[in-house]
Amino acid sequence: MFKNKKLDFLDKVIIKRTNRKKTISIYVKEEYIIILSPKLVSEKYLYKILLKKQEWITKKLCEQRKRSKILKIRYINGGVLTKYGEKKILIFKKSSLDFVKENKNSIEVYCPSEMDIKNKLEYWLKTDLEIYLDKKLKVFKKLMRVDYDSFYIKSFKRRLGSCSYSRKLSFNWKIVMMPRIVIDYIIIHELSHLKHFNHSKEFWELVERFCPDFKEHKNWIKKNQNLII
Repeated sequence: MFKNKKLDFLDKVIIKRTNRKKTISIYVKEEYIIILSPKLVSEKYLYKILLKKQEWITKKLCEQRKRSKILKIRYINGGVLTKYGEKKILIFKKSSLDFVKENKNSIEVYCPSEMDIKNKLEYWLKTDLEIYLDKKLKVFKKLMRVDYDSFYIKSFKRRLGSCSYSRKLSFNWKIVMMPRIVIDYIIIHELSHLKHFNHSKEFWELVERFCPDFKEHKNWIKKNQNLII
């Protein structure tokens, strides 16, 4: 495929041909360039499209590499966990007791087996986040003059939070890894849906009223989305 061509990223190109496609589309996923193409389109023509899209593809690949450098949780002794935007080293302490101790640069997990670290940490993080959300929701609901029925900590694949028509709020437990100022934006975002169940101009104006830097936080989330995936 594409022999003797000079584009740097050709080894990462994957062509998927199908009779169902009438047009050609290109997207970048996990540092690979995926081309969806009708079956009869030649490689020569696809290469011309890659040349035309070279700058855009290079930019997307660069963004993907930056995201992949984000340290994810490794639930082992010596692993790294990000809590409220700060990286902490995990330290396993074998013990018949079950508790977690947070220090300035580390988090100590006391439990019978290293295999238990994941469950202990996730429970601890969810509990910590629930306390933080409860406190902040009470503050912002008064400022924004809105009210919700209840809130929940859940596991979402990509979603950060949600607001139902029954005024129930839900938050992805992994937002605990984000800086507090970003979490506050997420809270304001969901509370704003209590007045506007859409993403209209009025909705974003309300968000901006209580979070003037919301665009900056949205951009941070976009660049660091691997924290929750």
